Amino acid sequence: MMSPKSRVPDREVHHIDLIPGMPDDVAVDCLARVPHGAFRSMRRVCRGWKSVAGAPEFALARAEARANEDLVYLLQFRNPAAGDDGPKTRGAPAYGVAMYNVTTGEWHRERAAPPMPMFAQCAAVGTRLAMMGGWDPETFEPVADVHVLDTATGVWRRGTPMRSARSFFACAEAGGKIYVAGGHDKMKNALKTAEAYDAEADGWDPLPDMSEERDECDGMATVAGDKFLAVSGYRTGRQGGFERDAEWFDPATREWRRLERVRAPPSAAHVVVRGRVWCIEGTAVMEWRGERRGWIEVGAYPPGLKAGTARAVAVSGGERVVVTGAIESGGHALWVFDVKSKNWTVVQPPAEFAGYVFSMASVRV
Repeated sequence: MMSPKSRVPDREVHHIDLIPGMPDDVAVDCLARVPHGAFRSMRRVCRGWKSVAGAPEFALARAEARANEDLVYLLQFRNPAAGDDGPKTRGAPAYGVAMYNVTTGEWHRERAAPPMPMFAQCAAVGTRLAMMGGWDPETFEPVADVHVLDTATGVWRRGTPMRSARSFFACAEAGGKIYVAGGHDKMKNALKTAEAYDAEADGWDPLPDMSEERDECDGMATVAGDKFLAVSGYRTGRQGGFERDAEWFDPATREWRRLERVRAPPSAAHVVVRGRVWCIEGTAVMEWRGERRGWIEVGAYPPGLKAGTARAVAVSGGERVVVTGAIESGGHALWVFDVKSKNWTVVQPPAEFAGYVFSMASVRV
C-alpha cells in the first residue's frame, strides 16, 4: 500500500535567475549600481529583486561597486514663496521631510512621509532614519511620536514612542543607537531625562538622568563614535543662558560625565568630523582640541551664511560637511565643505526646498 507521501510526486525546484542568462553574482553587481532614486521601481520588478535590494549584503555590494550615494535628510518648513500645495494644518507652516542627494545633486520630497510634528528632530543609524518628538501642530505641545524610514527600501513605519514627550532636545546616533536627552516638556520646563532607541528592535532604553537640566542642547557622538554627548543648553530658570559645558554618556558604566568649557558661542552648529568635534560659528570653522588647547580654526566661515541659523552634518565618511542655514541677503541655501581642500561650494536649492531647516541627518546607501 502506498503511503500518502508516496502518492505525491517529487517537485523539482527550479532556480529563477535574477537576470535571465546571467549568474546571480553578476546580476547583483548590476543591481547594486542602480541609482538610489530608482530603488522603489527596482523593488517592484519581481520578488527576487525586492529580496536582493532588502538584504544587508546589498549595501556591501554597492560599496564594492563604488556605487554608494550620500543622502542628507532635512526636516524643514516649506517655503511659502514656492507656492507648494502640500498639506498645512490650521494655517501653520507645513513641516516635512526633504532629501538632498550630495552625490548626484538631486532633490526629493518624501511625500509618502506621515505628517511630521513641528520641530521634530532626526537621526540615522545604518539605513534607518528616525524622526522623533517636536510639537503637535495644533496644540503646540511636545509629543513622543517616532516615525522611521528605511532609506534603502523607502518604507515608512511608526516606531515605539519615546518614554517622555519632549522638544528642542539633544539627538544623535552613537554606537548603533539613537540617543535623546534634555529639551523641555509641555510646561516649558527644561528636562534632564534621557533615553536610547534601538531602531532594529524598535525599543527605548531609559537612561539615568543627566546632572542638570538642558533645554535646547546639541547632540553628537564623542570622537570615538561610540558615546553620546549633550552639549550646552540652559536650565528652566535661565532661559537663553546657554551653559559652556557638556555631558557625555558612558554605556559601559551607564553614567554621565561632565566636560567643561566645550561650548562654542550659542550661535554655533556642532558636528563630528573624522573623530574631531567641529563647530560652525560667526567667523570660522573651529575644531575642539581639548580643555588645554580649546578651539582652533580649521577653515573659513561659509560665505554668506547668516550667524545663528546653521545646521551641519558630515557625509562621505567625513570627507565633506554639509551646512544649511539662512543667507544674509535673504532666503536659505546649503554649503558643502571639502575637508581636504578647505573649499566651500554654495548650493542653491529649488524654491520648494528653500525653507528653514531645523534638523538634518546623513545616510549612505
